[in-house]
Amino acid sequence: MLVWLKNFNPKMKTFLLINLIVCVIFVNSDKGKPLSLPQLPYGLYRLKFLGILRCESIKSNDKIKYDVHVSKKSANTTEVVGTVTNSIPFDDSLNLELNMAVKDSIGGWKENAFLYKSPKACSTLMKFLGPAWTVLVDSAGHRNGTCPFPKGFYKLANIDTDTFMNTNFPKSFFYGTYKFRVTYTKNNEVYTCFIIVLEVKRTWETE
Repeated sequence: MLVWLKNFNPKMKTFLLINLIVCVIFVNSDKGKPLSLPQLPYGLYRLKFLGILRCESIKSNDKIKYDVHVSKKSANTTEVVGTVTNSIPFDDSLNLELNMAVKDSIGGWKENAFLYKSPKACSTLMKFLGPAWTVLVDSAGHRNGTCPFPKGFYKLANIDTDTFMNTNFPKSFFYGTYKFRVTYTKNNEVYTCFIIVLEVKRTWETE
């Protein structure tokens, strides 16, 4: 992909990458706004998870409750640990909404850099995560790996964050620090809301 892009000027490369990202990731988008990013370099990457937390600014009735966080296992290894409580099934009757913010050069957040909404939350998330979905649901004891994710209380086995490098997201992206706010909604009601903060780093960068 990057070799092929060398045939284009920088503006065209950026245009092509943005359209590729939108087309590949959000093929089932019900409503979306194109990426609006600062002038960031891009290429092959690795992910550094900085935190997972519940939303404080959005009122949610927590019918699906994530009590999860990132734990450092060693100098080079982090894991996702915690529990998920579903008072209703996580299924395709819900909508998936994603709001992405990116940290700018002076340390502030450029909010609403990308907005996305899709129906069929469970199937959409399963498609996004690809092979990582199976690892995630197996760790919670949901062995058939399909939708819906039944009602119940689930304790996640420690999930190495490197698992999330094996998804259907593009293998090249813009380097930077991102804040992803993820919500599940139905009939304009928020059923859950959580935030993932991570760095998209060059593959050779040290901590």
